[in-house]
Amino acid sequence: MSRAQVQSITRVEAWRAYQRAFHEFSERVRHLQMLTTDPHPNRNAIEAALVDVEKARATYDGCRDALARELLPPSRSAGFPTADPPQAINERVKSIAELLWESAGRPEGTADQDWHLAEDIVKRAATAA
Repeated sequence: MSRAQVQSITRVEAWRAYQRAFHEFSERVRHLQMLTTDPHPNRNAIEAALVDVEKARATYDGCRDALARELLPPSRSAGFPTADPPQAINERVKSIAELLWESAGRPEGTADQDWHLAEDIVKRAATAA
């Protein structure tokens, strides 16, 4: 098998993995959206769904990056980032904390608790991925 054929197969595999990861991420987000629209949301179910979304997002990001590395010439993919910058992680924590707060009915005085829980969700998803 020639090098071009091997690269073509690898690209097809990377594309399929990317598609599967995107589909899984989309399904997890839809499930979370359904839980948050419930008039009496279950906080434990939302927390579990958030962990699932974060795991699926991490898998999706990895597949997206692998596909990009396959499609880019070697000289351009050499410096491709392999980890999320701290700012991106902080933004995810912030978004999750806001979602937790909103799903709880926007109670006063829970910002620290929501933030710490959001950090924990991101950490759990990262260690499980």
